[in-house]
Amino acid sequence: MALQHTRSHSFPSGSQPSIIQVDESLLSEPTTPSSLSSVTDRIKGLQNLYENIDDLLLLPHIQRIIAQECSEKCVDEILEGYIMLLDACAAARDLISLAKKDAQELLSAVRRRAHAEASSSYLTSRIKLRKVVEKALKASSIRKKQVLEKGCETEPVVDLLMNSKSATSAMLNSLFLYMMGAKVRSRHSSRYLLMSKLMDSKKVSSQDEQTEFSKVDTALLGFKDDIKVDDLLNCLKEMESSIQILGDGLECLFRRLIKTRVLLLNILSRH
Repeated sequence: MALQHTRSHSFPSGSQPSIIQVDESLLSEPTTPSSLSSVTDRIKGLQNLYENIDDLLLLPHIQRIIAQECSEKCVDEILEGYIMLLDACAAARDLISLAKKDAQELLSAVRRRAHAEASSSYLTSRIKLRKVVEKALKASSIRKKQVLEKGCETEPVVDLLMNSKSATSAMLNSLFLYMMGAKVRSRHSSRYLLMSKLMDSKKVSSQDEQTEFSKVDTALLGFKDDIKVDDLLNCLKEMESSIQILGDGLECLFRRLIKTRVLLLNILSRH
C-alpha cells in the first residue's frame, strides 16, 4: 500500500519536509468478511506508516509544532488515542491467542479421531468469541470519531496522527470480521455483526465469502461420522497457519505503536 505525501504550510519556505498522508485503502471500513491477504496487507501497511511517522517525529520542525503550537489538550487527546489503540491491539492479541489454543486442541483431537466431543467444545468457544468480537466492534464504533480542540486539526501532523489511529481501528475491525467470517448488517455497517449462532446454522451459503475460520466452522457444523477427516485436517492446518501469521503481525504493530507513543512523550518532555 503506497504512502502519499503533501506539504505542510507550517514550515518556512525551503525547509518543508513532506507530511505523510494515510492511504485511503487503510482507512476504509470493512463490511464483509476479510481475507487473510487483505488483513495482512493492512497490518504491513500500518507498520510502514508508523515507521514513516517515527521518522517524521524525529524532525526538529515537527517536534516544535507538536510541543509549541499544539495545545496541551490536543496533545493529551492524541496520546490518549494511542493508549486506546494499544488496549485494542492487546485485546486482539488475546483473541488470537485464544483462537490458536482452540485450533491446536481441535487439531490434536482430530488426529486422534476423537473429534466428536472436541468439535462441540470448539464451537461453544467460537460462540463466546463472537460475543467478545461483537462487543469490541460496538466499542470501536463509539470511539470512531475523536473530537479534537478547535484549531488543532488544522496542523497536518496532527491530522496524520489522528488518521493513523482511524486506520489502525479499521484494520482491527477487518481482523475481527476475518476471524468471525460474518457479514455486517448493511443498515448499521460499522456497528453490528450479523450474529447468527453457530450451533443453529446448518450450512454456509455458497454465495457467502468464507475465511479459513468459517471453513472450519462449516465443516464442524455439518459433522457426520463419514466426514472426510483429511479435509478437516487441511482446513485446520490452514487456519492455524493464518493465526500464526496474524499473531506475528499484531505483535510487530503493537511494538510500533509503543515506539510512536514514546517518541511523542519524549518530544513533550524535552520542550
